[in-house]
Amino acid sequence: MLRRSIGPAVLAALLLPALALASVGKVSVLEGHAARTPSSSAKQALQVGSEVELGDTLDVAAASNLKLTLNDRSVIMLGENSQLRIDEASFEGQERKGFSATLGFGKIWSHVEKMLAGSNAKFEVRTERAVAGVRGTIFRVDAVKLVGATTQLAHRAHTVVRVVEGRVAVEAQVKKALKGATPPPKKGARVQVPGPTEISAEQWERRFVELQANQQVSVGEELWKEAAVDPASKKDAFARFVDRNAGTGAKR
Repeated sequence: MLRRSIGPAVLAALLLPALALASVGKVSVLEGHAARTPSSSAKQALQVGSEVELGDTLDVAAASNLKLTLNDRSVIMLGENSQLRIDEASFEGQERKGFSATLGFGKIWSHVEKMLAGSNAKFEVRTERAVAGVRGTIFRVDAVKLVGATTQLAHRAHTVVRVVEGRVAVEAQVKKALKGATPPPKKGARVQVPGPTEISAEQWERRFVELQANQQVSVGEELWKEAAVDPASKKDAFARFVDRNAGTGAKR
């Protein structure tokens, strides 16, 4: 029997299409340091031109920022001390079929390409506290691990979703206000602190809101606050990075 060997060039040509399908986008701007951790291998440093794949976890270091351009030309920017995991990403050429990512902590700004009329292609960003879903818009999500110690919600994780342009649907689970709660103790009174208790399913309720441009919602375990976009978010270091890298007159 005659055996035919496959040369390296032919083998590479056969493998390239499969490898290309795994890529969901490329790093287009990097200030400082960032890395990707694939689902099945070790952490790798990122640089401009690096490809990002489905299942990757992206980590942006302190004093660093990252801009990622997806296959459908949608743009994601991550601020310093941010972590994002690519959970779902499906593209046919430059058309998005679906995209979902989890922001563990930090800040993300997204400019989502609008889809054709009738398309059900989703674009979602999840955090510990909320899910923000869009089809074509500009928005920002901050996943904060610690709230300022001067607030009543000190040391509790919360998420802030801000809409710059278009509409964003936000869904979250928050704890219900419990009836019959113990009133606050009088000054100087001795208080017995109860041990940790599990929160039952009946103590949670699902909240939903559709935000429009210049609106935001803050979501925490015991927090649901809708308001106008905080002007300070348009002037912080991450907003300035967005200005520099989203084109002239970028919205943030």
